[in-house]
Amino acid sequence: MSAKNSAGSVRVYKGQSSTARLMVVILTSAIYGVGLWVTSFLPTIPGITWIRPANVLSELFAVCFGYWGCLAAPIGDAMSNILKGSFTLTSIWWVSAIEFVCTAAIVFWGVSDPSLKSLRGKIEWILFAVIAQGLLTGFGIALGLCLQGSAPWEMFKTIGWTITLNEAIPALVALPIQRYLVFPAIVRMGWWWGRDLEKSRVPKDYLAEVQG
Repeated sequence: MSAKNSAGSVRVYKGQSSTARLMVVILTSAIYGVGLWVTSFLPTIPGITWIRPANVLSELFAVCFGYWGCLAAPIGDAMSNILKGSFTLTSIWWVSAIEFVCTAAIVFWGVSDPSLKSLRGKIEWILFAVIAQGLLTGFGIALGLCLQGSAPWEMFKTIGWTITLNEAIPALVALPIQRYLVFPAIVRMGWWWGRDLEKSRVPKDYLAEVQG
């Protein structure tokens, strides 16, 4: 069972067990964290960021599993930093906030057709998952690093654009993956924890087809 908010667009789970919620957070965070770590030997800005193709997962987890999937972004990122030996307590609090809100939740909030079947859904994905998510994450982290003194202000734009591209390109790759693979599979398996599909902008005929 689930309850809808006043807008009727975001599912708030009441019937899922705490064990199920915990398993989703653990699995998505672990997959994301290990995925980031395996390419950590490919730095774009040494000591700050690296080539991260696993960023393709953060938007998918957020859209499909809602706020529980959004937690994979900060937890998985922290896990990857622990694995590569670069975890620091001084930045974890603000980086986690940026990862949760700007990397994940903004995609969950903004994409009203998570099936990406409609033109509107594709446009929303480009606006929220690629552009807004990339810029807010990239320049948010760059600002935090400069304010904290971990990077000089002369590097602000370089860091911002590097992280933006590191986020936006995988998000663009995630579009067809969500459209053709992830959305129909997650819905058919009964593991959809994102928006209330009945109140979303997913085309009704397509939703009926996927739900079987």
